[in-house]
Amino acid sequence: MPFSYKTESKEFGKALLEMAIRAHREQISQYVSKDNMHSFQHGRSWLTVREDGTEESSFKEAGVELSIGYEDLIKNDINQFFQFLNTFIEGFTSQTMQGMFQTISESCEKIGNTVDQKEYVSQAEAFLEMLKKVEFSVNENGQVELPQIHVGTDAAEPLMQSLEAQDEEFHAEVERIKQEKSEAALLKEKERLNRYKGIDI
Repeated sequence: MPFSYKTESKEFGKALLEMAIRAHREQISQYVSKDNMHSFQHGRSWLTVREDGTEESSFKEAGVELSIGYEDLIKNDINQFFQFLNTFIEGFTSQTMQGMFQTISESCEKIGNTVDQKEYVSQAEAFLEMLKKVEFSVNENGQVELPQIHVGTDAAEPLMQSLEAQDEEFHAEVERIKQEKSEAALLKEKERLNRYKGIDI
């Protein structure tokens, strides 16, 4: 924009950024609850406190390089503008998700909380072992939330077929583990809440 439109240009850039952030968060919400999304206004690192110690984490840079043709600008083709914006959002979201899954993978490997499918006779057996290693959580309403499973598009159908092919004994074991994990999650949440004054459940 011409220099005489500095204020308008600034407002336009601000509105554009807010639109991109909203769309980005909407895409991320497929994997992470919006209640667990937070924004940092300053700083580049933070401490994560766990039962086994404290770990420092830091931001990793993500960037998307895009271009829009000069001819599209002078033609005032608004569709090209939105296509440009959507490509940016999708690229940034893709990098964010890759970083998130990489961080989760590294954290699991550090404490040995992993399952190697090659060590099991079927995907279903590996799934069962994975379920044994997962800790269930409790939401703000005191309800147990089952964990999510994220697999590649090529792996989803074979996994479902392997699970559906199992006998009643296998599925009964899955339900037993889920019940056991749910009870453990509720007990842990009760113990956590009882550490606060005025809360006795």
